[in-house]
Amino acid sequence: MKLAGVVLAAGRGERFGTPKQYARLGGERLVDRAVRLVRAFTECVVVALPEGHAWEGDPVHAAVAGGASRTESMRRAVAALPADTELVLVNDAIRPLATRRVVRALLAAVEAGADGAMPVWSLPDTLKTPHEDGRITHAGREEFVVAQGPTAFRAASLRRMFDELDVIPIEETVGIERIGGRVVGVPGDRWSHHVVEPRDLELMEHLIGVMEDPDEGAER
Repeated sequence: MKLAGVVLAAGRGERFGTPKQYARLGGERLVDRAVRLVRAFTECVVVALPEGHAWEGDPVHAAVAGGASRTESMRRAVAALPADTELVLVNDAIRPLATRRVVRALLAAVEAGADGAMPVWSLPDTLKTPHEDGRITHAGREEFVVAQGPTAFRAASLRRMFDELDVIPIEETVGIERIGGRVVGVPGDRWSHHVVEPRDLELMEHLIGVMEDPDEGAER
């Protein structure tokens, strides 16, 4: 299947205080780390950036202005992919510790027939449901998993989602489900954190060395 990649880096970083895709980890911008991971699998990469921002990294197939939401940025990036793209790898700049091992599993799951795939890991803690009166009630953990990125999709399923849904959900796997598609989970990595605030980067600086896999090394 012909593979192309999308890197989502169009956020404004309101909670972070600045566009966090340009923050540095291990001496490298988060957006450059995200592009590098995708380029390990395909040379065809489309980057979605904030409106008015120019791409200043390694050569890519295209750089597009993102939208007001994640899925609008996705819509614009998918529209810029080559028409013959069959498989789309989607990486988010805010998950800089994603690994090639996970990407290989995602691509294999979609090539095997799924419409989409995402990494998941089992919860180590019990979940509780909060209520307006201050009560909390038991939700359990056995029936839940934590979803991560990157993700992978059949290009036809993404395009169908954008064509059929008037309102696109906040996250594209939900949209795929709503059009009747099948999204599967692959084993994730509980240390592949989502960058929310600056101190997350301080933690990740320590994790980079700890997470090194002798079989993959600098592939992370």
